[in-house]
Formats: sequence, C-alpha cells, structure tokens
Amino acid sequence: MYSIVEVPFHLGMEGIAAGKGPERLLRSGADRILAHRSIPAPVTHVRMRDLRSRGLDAVLDINRMLRYAVKDAVEQETVPVVLAGNCNSCLGTLAGIPEARTGVVWFDRHPDFHTPETSRSGNVEGMSLAIVAGHCHADLRERVGMTEAIAEENIVLAGIFDVEPGERERLEASWVSVHASDSLGLLPVALDRLRDRVDSVYLHIDTDFLERVERPERLIALVRETLPVAAVGVTNYNPELDPSGEWERAILSAIAALVSVTH
Repeated sequence: MYSIVEVPFHLGMEGIAAGKGPERLLRSGADRILAHRSIPAPVTHVRMRDLRSRGLDAVLDINRMLRYAVKDAVEQETVPVVLAGNCNSCLGTLAGIPEARTGVVWFDRHPDFHTPETSRSGNVEGMSLAIVAGHCHADLRERVGMTEAIAEENIVLAGIFDVEPGERERLEASWVSVHASDSLGLLPVALDRLRDRVDSVYLHIDTDFLERVERPERLIALVRETLPVAAVGVTNYNPELDPSGEWERAILSAIAALVSVTH
C-alpha cells in the first residue's frame, strides 16, 4: 500500500518551476493511480509558507519536515511516494526510513555525483547522490537526520546520459554500479546482487531520465519485483516546460509501474 508526500519546492522556494510539478501530478491523478482497493493513496502536504531561510538552510528545513512526513507514512505501514521538486528530497526521505540495511536505486539523466570541488555551479542539486554516499555536505545530511551515508556498493545508478567532467572521474573511481541509458543490459544482474546486500531500497526517479530510456516503466517494475522498496522519490518535473502534457503522461505511466506488472 502506498501513500503520497507532496513537497512543492524548488531550491528552497515553494511553487515555482519544478516546485509546481507535485501539485500538477496530484491533479492528474497520481493518488488514484496508487489506489489500494479503489481508495486513493492518502496524501501528506509538506507546506512551509512562513519559511524565511534561504539556500542550504531552506533545504535543511524542508528536508527535516519531509523526514517526519516519511516517518509517519512508514509507521502507518505504507510505502511513501515523495513527489518533490528537487532531488535533494532524497535526504529527508532516507532520514525518515528506519535505519537498516538500505540501498539506493537512482534513475537520472545526470549522476548528481558532484562535490563542491568539481561542481561549476555549486548547486547542491548536482551533488545529491554524492551527499547520500557521504562524499560532501555531511553536516547537512546529518542535521536532516540521515546519520549514516549509504555505502557506494549499495548504490545502483541507471539511465544516465549527461555526465559532466569531474563526475565521470569520480564515478569511475567509486564502487557505485553505473548503467548508462544506452547500456542497461546488466541492470537486472546489478539489482540481483544488491538484493543480497540490503533489506530494502530507496527508489529515486528523476523524471528527466525518461527522455532517452525506452519503456522506462519496465525498469521501475523490475526494481519493484526484484527488491523490497521502502520509499520512492519522483522529482524534477516542471509543468511549465511540458505544454503538450507528454512528459506528464510518461511520469504517470512510470508511477503506475509501482503497482502493476509490466511486460
């Protein structure tokens, strides 16, 4: 049984750019897609209208709120599906999952594996997976409540096709299992191996990976059918860039793969 946590923020600001994506997906029936016995998935809204912090402080405050929302969802014996503007929502989501042997399956166009030393922009979004792996911003991760980083060998990164200098070298030197968008044949093997090392996984779906992967819903169904999923993140959908609704329909199909068998 699934529940939904809506986190309508982009870079700490509410309801702009990708921060509009969660509400749009809810209006289009994401809760009904995840229905249990014809009852729509319950929705928790993370709202911080009086948020005065900016930058990393705002990211911290939002993720702390998200942590408690995810924790409550897990205690209600549901699998939280976090509809969020940004990928840094992974921190609050992972912090809300009970500490255990947790792995990460991360679908993304970009690896998000920069550190402040390699990033040209300095944008924390491009560092999200590196933070999860314990490579940078440890203080931010720990203050959110994610006390332990995820071991590199327990991370599967798939669907990437836009890798920047610095990230490529860091990935090649890591134990992360990396699968480019045009080379996904060994992904089932990687997931099988991950199953032997973890009790459950956080499944991260940055929606920009949908652009170049054929039948992405099959990949999401594969994860669900191979590993226990503790929580899901669906991020980075900006409806302003989707006038035809094509991207939205692809995202909803991906979400549907969480509950249906796809052949």
